[in-house]
Amino acid sequence: MPLSVVVFSAENVRGALLRKALEKSGFEVSLHKNVRVAIDVLKTKAPQLVIIDRKGYFPRELESFSSLSGLLKNIPVVIVSKAEADSSFTLKDVSVEWCQSDPLDPLAVVAKAKSSLAASGKSDLREKETIAEDLRGFIGLK
Repeated sequence: MPLSVVVFSAENVRGALLRKALEKSGFEVSLHKNVRVAIDVLKTKAPQLVIIDRKGYFPRELESFSSLSGLLKNIPVVIVSKAEADSSFTLKDVSVEWCQSDPLDPLAVVAKAKSSLAASGKSDLREKETIAEDLRGFIGLK
């Protein structure tokens, strides 16, 4: 059974790239643009991982995730950002991994997602044999 990932991305193209890369890597992806639906999404989807793409969100929108610390407490979170870490956005008592990716590198985000899941003990994804196989799958040459 594929691991479920919820992706929050304000930008359609970036979100679509992340979804495609994650699906090609064996994840079941639920993509959302609106952070106001985060509570409902996290309760109904019960994801194993949450990815937040910071680009395109206003600081006030990102603050809404802070109120979700209780729901995110046992879920690894990957934050895709221009900087490696940003003190203006924090989630208390949540396992957060920062992925510096600007311009967006979907494969770097997938790698960070896999390492976050492995570190949390939730990963039962079948690892790919080589990076070349990942790349062929991502660009549709498989």
